[in-house]
Amino acid sequence: MRGTGRIAPETRAKILAVVKKAGYTINPLFSKALSLARQSPASRYRETIALILEYPTETGPAYQKAMHEAASRCATGMGYKLESFVVSGKPADHRRLGRILKARGIRGIILIPRLEHLQPRLHLNWADCAAVEIGRTLWHPRNLHHVETSDYHKVIEALHLLKKAGYRRIGMAIEPKQNQHQRGTYYAAYLVSQLRQPERARIPVLAATGPWTEATFRKWFNKYQPDVLFIHHAPEICGWLRAMKLKWPADISLFCVNTIDDSLSGLIRDYPGLGRAAVEMLSLLLEGGELGLPNRPRSWLVDEYWHAGASLARPIDKYLSEHGGLLPDVLPKLHNTAAV
Repeated sequence: MRGTGRIAPETRAKILAVVKKAGYTINPLFSKALSLARQSPASRYRETIALILEYPTETGPAYQKAMHEAASRCATGMGYKLESFVVSGKPADHRRLGRILKARGIRGIILIPRLEHLQPRLHLNWADCAAVEIGRTLWHPRNLHHVETSDYHKVIEALHLLKKAGYRRIGMAIEPKQNQHQRGTYYAAYLVSQLRQPERARIPVLAATGPWTEATFRKWFNKYQPDVLFIHHAPEICGWLRAMKLKWPADISLFCVNTIDDSLSGLIRDYPGLGRAAVEMLSLLLEGGELGLPNRPRSWLVDEYWHAGASLARPIDKYLSEHGGLLPDVLPKLHNTAAV
């Protein structure tokens, strides 16, 4: 029923006809449990799945390495062999990869975020495979199953939390390219909060006031005088602040939505969690025989961790648990607050 095994096509057709008439459907979780129970640990190999990378593992960015390592460990523990393929943006390379996957009988694909191009595309024969995208960076195809971070919800919560800590003039200085990678969620969450402020107190998104340059930043900052900044690419913004002879958190507080520096306050993406979730989702698709592009893609959200850091003049550590979450008694108050 899963489409595997050495069974004659005629026999398979007869079996599937009887199954359809009986109204039987596969329970993926139960099927997986039985399959594992029948196998010894030494022979728990299921099949090989492909991890499509944008950069070579040895020289690639840290986020790709973290996802790759976690996905590999998770796949091994579940009986899969994970094999990575570095794929460029050239259609010819895609077609070559498609022939390799077909020749080797690889049906499962996990795609690492593709950030090299503004409109990344991947041309494969999707009808023969089950695929899970980490993030949502592909412009074609757009309807893959995916796991992603809960950026919109976290920005909304962060806005609440900063208000609770005493901040009133919150500015968003996240670069347009990163906002595009996240399908506009950063600006959307921020603009919703601004619409609930009195018009005189509103601060536009930095990118809406001019080109993404130091001169635009300086003009925007001096005009609106924010007391805390939402940022993503910290080195760039911090460089502009240094050029203005401003220090953090003494002169300006910083909240980073993707901090990799312990000194910065903000959110830390769970890249290992994204890698594990992608393998788990793909396993369910393969066990259920769900191949091809879905009409209704599934989405799994993986929460980021909160990090107190040291870049906020008004600290948020008292609201955070030791495991990087918000304390239980903080959440209801945040979600019931009328004004963002």
